[in-house]
Amino acid sequence: MSEPKKIHEPPVALPCEICRDLLPLVQDGVASPESEAAVRAHLQTCEACRALWPEAGEESTLAPLPDDEKVVRKLRDRINGWLVLFIAFGLIWGMASSRSNVASGLLFVLIFPFVSGFTYWMGGRVWRVIPPLAAVLWTVFNLVDTRRYFVPETSGTVAWIVSALVGAAVVAVLCLIGTLAAALLKYAFGGMTK
Repeated sequence: MSEPKKIHEPPVALPCEICRDLLPLVQDGVASPESEAAVRAHLQTCEACRALWPEAGEESTLAPLPDDEKVVRKLRDRINGWLVLFIAFGLIWGMASSRSNVASGLLFVLIFPFVSGFTYWMGGRVWRVIPPLAAVLWTVFNLVDTRRYFVPETSGTVAWIVSALVGAAVVAVLCLIGTLAAALLKYAFGGMTK
């Protein structure tokens, strides 16, 4: 048995509120044909709604679809902006927690790998900057903060610089460990979905 042919009925008259709700969908070209026909019929009779989309008329064409590359680029820029804020906050928190008597051990070992790993997980090449940036910040932070604990002689100065550089190396290695863990997890979860 064949299905009965669809009879195209004239569109139902829409109230202005519903037309205004559907108008963005019609403009973007994602509304159903029935909704588009109803909106266009309403726009022919309603001056107030037609003012919202003056280009609409019987000969008007649908608005062009958004450029996918442009949308993705804007989204990636927004994500990168949030990642930069996350990295700055995470590294500053890591530096501050290294001076805390209560939380220094656990937070110090967890924050730097987490910041680097999360950044890697979110994608992009920003994660490559984190280990050297953390090492430089650590060195500067420790050289400024710990000078008073070392004797002013040459051996004290050497010990002061060496302690800052050793700490910087530890921080960079922690960041690399976090990145490696995130890469392995990303590979494992990516392999499960394929």
